[in-house]
This record gives sequence, structure tokens and C-alpha cells, in this order.
Amino acid sequence: MTNNYNSEVNAGVHTNIGMDFQKNCTIYLFLEKYNQLKTQKYFIILEHLEDVIFGYLDNTELSKIETYQAKKSSSKWTNSGLLEIIKKITETSQSVLDDPHPKTVNFTQKNFFATNNTIELNCKVNKQKYSCLVNEANELYKYSDLDQNIKNKIEEGSKDVIFSSENISNFDTLNFRFIDLGRTPKAQLEQLDGKFRSVFGNNIADHKAALYSFYFALMEIEKELNQGNVAKLSDNKKRINSVQIDSIINILTNKKKAFDFWREKKDELCEELNINLFDVTMFELHYENSFDKFKDINESEHNKIFDFVVNNKSIFKSHFTDRACIASYHSKFNRERSTTLSELQLKAVIAAAYIEVKNTL
Repeated sequence: MTNNYNSEVNAGVHTNIGMDFQKNCTIYLFLEKYNQLKTQKYFIILEHLEDVIFGYLDNTELSKIETYQAKKSSSKWTNSGLLEIIKKITETSQSVLDDPHPKTVNFTQKNFFATNNTIELNCKVNKQKYSCLVNEANELYKYSDLDQNIKNKIEEGSKDVIFSSENISNFDTLNFRFIDLGRTPKAQLEQLDGKFRSVFGNNIADHKAALYSFYFALMEIEKELNQGNVAKLSDNKKRINSVQIDSIINILTNKKKAFDFWREKKDELCEELNINLFDVTMFELHYENSFDKFKDINESEHNKIFDFVVNNKSIFKSHFTDRACIASYHSKFNRERSTTLSELQLKAVIAAAYIEVKNTL
């Protein structure tokens, strides 16, 4: 029996793996930059002028752009395999300059070729070899720092890749970057889970949930089409901004605070709200589920109770303990409002809303 070999049979699989690498590379870079990013106004764009874009804002003006052409590889990159990529990156650099998005007078840009395998740039002149390696031992190299002989070799191009004077004028924005990520999406996600743990430590209860929350948020912007088939940096549908990212992180850190609160206050809270030992497990389940339901517009009862707690913050000023304050909210709600939730659910939702609101005071 003859096997029908088809080199394209796994094309779709390889494309999806490449797209996964771009998202995973984005998360890797976000975590690497997090201490810098958390104090800045910024946005991230996927599948736009370039695979990945980090834009930094000064009010509404762009102060800096970083673009990444992110490609996985099972073998090292050499001059010949990079020429077409380098040309595309220099074209991206010019597109950033030409984009109408308002920019500060000191606007700067850096454009990266990012990969998870070694980059080897070399040439031979008069029998002398000049070489530059970018790998786990040397993760970043600027084009401007390359030996002039290697620059000359790259800039002469090939019969298939010819660099224009405009391309060459943008070479100094080019950087080569090694990204220490595994070959498969599974290995990459396992590494990113560990990186979330190292960056956020005990501030997040479920690091895997944090990773996937961010991953799916990136998927949403990735699948958006560039409007009018034109890539513009101002296209909000292609952006996830710092406010949205902070919201994701805050939800997860607030959940951690809520879980810690329950562990510390469980016995006294159950005593104050008359939660017996038989009902305590169900109460805890309702309490934990409430934090997700507060974000769901279809959960009208949960949102009604949450709004009640928000609109009656004056209760905080009348009490000195968490248990007394939660009990006061419960009594006031029962006097003034009604709900379709059971009494046990009501107590759990009020306790969850209380700790959510308390974390914002």
C-alpha cells in the first residue's frame, strides 16, 4: 500500500502552533515587563502592523512603540533565512512612523525579531569570520551594535530580497531577541504558569486561571479584523489596554484576598450569621461563586445585592469588626429589599460583596 505524502497536511496545525507562540510570547513579554508596565498607560495589539505591539501612552499620545515579529523555530536562524523577515520589520518601522496616531515630540520605537531558537548572524571577509549569536546566553542584540561587516552582508540582500534606501534608514530600530519558550504550546503554557507564580507570588490564588484569563483576552483581540483592511494603531477593537488588563489582574488578586478573608474569619462569620456546620460547605460555595457572578450582567440578583452594598458604604462607619458590619448589611437588606435567592445564598452574596467593596476603600 502506497502512502500519499502531502507536505501541506499539517499546515493548519503548524499555523495554529505559530499563532499560539505569538500569544504565549506576548504573555511572556508582559510578565517580563510587568513591574514597568503596572505604573504606565499602555496597550497591546495582536495581528496588526506586526504580530505583537506594545504601545506606551503619554495621555493620548504615543511615547514609544515596541513591535515583535514572533516566530517559533525548530532550527537556528541564519542570515539567509532572516533577510525577508528583516525587510518586513523595516517596513513595519516605516508604517509606525507613517501611522496617523498622535505621537509625542520624543517618540521612539524598537522593532524586534523574536524567536525561541538561536539566531546566528555571520559573514566572512578576507578569510576572517565575523559572527554574532543570540540565544539563552545572550538574549538581546541591537542591529546597531553588529559588526559593520555583518551589517554590510545583510544590507546587500540577495537576488530575492532587495533593501531600498527607506528600508535601510529603518535598520537602526531593529533588534534580535531570544525568547526562552519551549517548542510546543503545552510546554510554553507550563512555563508561563511558572512565570505567573514568580511575578505575582501569593497575590493570586490561582495562577493558571490568571494565565488563561489573559490568554483568552488576547484571543478576543487577535480575531478582530483590521477595519477597512487597513491596520491603524488607533483601532480600539484590536487593542487590549492597561485598564482592561489591570481589571483582569485585580479580579484575580481580589479573589485571593476574599479566600484569605474566608479562611481567617470563617468561624466567627458563621457564628454571626447563624450558619450551622451542616450548611457551611454550601455557604462557602455560594461565597466563592459570587465573585464571578458580580461580573455577569445576566446575574441580576447578585448585581442587585452588590449595588446595595456599594450604595450603603456608610454602614462601614458604624462598625469596628467585619462580622458586625456584614451582619448589619444583611439586616438592612432584609428590612428594605427582597430577593429570589435563598437566605443562605443571600448571606453568602452579602459577605462576598462586602469584601469586594472593602478592598476598594
